[in-house]
Order: sequence, then structure tokens, then C-alpha cells
Amino acid sequence: MRRKTQTSRARTGKARKRKAPAGYSRAEVPSLPLKGYTLPAVDLERGSSGTGVRQLQTALVKLGHMTQARMDTGPGTFGARTEGSLKKFQEAHGVDAIGVYGPKTRAAFKALGATLGDEETPPTPMPPVLRTKIITEGLWGASHRDQIHYAQIRPIDGLRLHHKLPLHIDCSGFVTLCYKWAGAPDPNGNRYSGAGYTGTLEAHMRHIPLSQVQPGDLCLWQGKHVSLVILGGADPLLISHGSESGPYAIRTSAQKRWYPAGTRLIWLTSPQRAEAGVRRTLSREDKARGDPPAEEGLS
Repeated sequence: MRRKTQTSRARTGKARKRKAPAGYSRAEVPSLPLKGYTLPAVDLERGSSGTGVRQLQTALVKLGHMTQARMDTGPGTFGARTEGSLKKFQEAHGVDAIGVYGPKTRAAFKALGATLGDEETPPTPMPPVLRTKIITEGLWGASHRDQIHYAQIRPIDGLRLHHKLPLHIDCSGFVTLCYKWAGAPDPNGNRYSGAGYTGTLEAHMRHIPLSQVQPGDLCLWQGKHVSLVILGGADPLLISHGSESGPYAIRTSAQKRWYPAGTRLIWLTSPQRAEAGVRRTLSREDKARGDPPAEEGLS
């Protein structure tokens, strides 16, 4: 009887796939869907705008957390839709879903293959001497609180007369006046026309995280109140002027107790030079809102 022997003749037909031994699996190649994508190396949040925001939106579209149609409604503008899409990404990747593009979120994007580049050149920061002058004006207001009365009057009272007393002004008017008297650009972007309120401050000024807040910046309780920062840190010291009192010093944590849970706190800074195209379009709500009396009826 002839034995069957292996030959070098090639087999015909489909090759059979061999099953891997039990307990063995081929190493999975990590998915890098964002390989070749560049994202900004700076923090971004609602209110930010520019190339960095567009890069973030493009990555969110690639990952399926944002539709192209939604991006097209505001390319380069960090609004509610971008914030919501970023929260979805954060939830999916184990990052606190707060809707802010920070270090942990950047690390999550890098893990998917993205590289970090530089955001467009930041605007020239406000000189320290100018910040000092703004703070001095705020402290002057606090020292004359009995002669500064809350009133929603436009044009803003005191723009044409330095240290006018008595003064009838609201919260946004007061911080605007501090900038005017200090020789700083109009934080409302209106060239001190006498107009301005919390909505125009929010629209014109740059939004920054708490970690970047310095004396002379503003603390905005969205839709409710605005105060002047006179001392930075984890719990900035503010000068607040509202219907309850003339200007006075108060910690952010203490003022926070007067507002309903969920009231959004926004930190604003004003660059030394005006930035073309920075001002976002005001919504109908912004235009109609004005400045409600600060702390009135809140406890």
C-alpha cells in the first residue's frame, strides 16, 4: 500500500481559515480617526471664536458628535451647539462633561491621533498699568457708595465728567465708567457712545477661564449682573454695584449665593487693541434683555 505524502504542489480552491487557539486573540490596532487633524493648544469655551474653534468643530464632525449642518450654522463660533457636541464627546471619553475645551479634553483628542498646534496669535493683553487704573476707579466708587445710586439710564451717566457725583448708574454702566475714566477702550465696543449693557459686554469682550482672570477683568452673571474684579485667585474679590447698594467689595463665592442654581458665570477680559471680527452677533434675547436690577428679590 502506498503512503500518502506531502508534496509541494499548490492547493487549489479557497484556503481554509485557521481558528486561533482558545484564549488567544490578535492584538487590536488602536483606532486613530483624528490622525492628520490639528486642534488648538489653548482653552476654548462658549463665546470663543476663530480658527481654533473651527478646528474643534471639524474634529467633532469627524467623530460624529456634531453634524456638518450644525457646524455650518456657526463655523468658528463656540455657541450652544458646539458646547453640546463637546459634552457628548467628553461623556464618551470619560472626561467631565462641562462643555469646556481644556487640558483633559485635549488629551482625549490626542489619544485619537490629533496633534496640537498653535491658536492664532492672541490679542495684546491689557497693560498692568491700565489694569491698576481701572481698579483705582472701582475703589473710588466703593469709597463714594452713598452718592452712587442705582438707575438704568442711557446715555451712561458720568461719561463726560470724571468722578461726577452724585452718580445715577446701573451695574454695566458702572464697570463701563471705570474703563472710561481709566483710559481703557470701551468694553462694549461702542466707543463710549453712552450705550451698553451686560449683553454688549458679553458680546464684545473675550471670554476666559477663571485661571486666567486678573484684576480689571469682569465677572458676568449671565442675564443678571456684572461686577469688576479687583483681586484674582480661586475666589476673586469683586466691586459690585446694584439696586441693593452703591459699589462695595464682595467675594465671588458670597455673591454667588444670591443667584439661582445654574446661573452661568462668565469671566471677561478686554484686549488692549480692538479685534476685528471678535464681536459676536447679538441674539434677539441679548438686544431685548438690558440690565435687570442686581440681587433685587434674590436671596
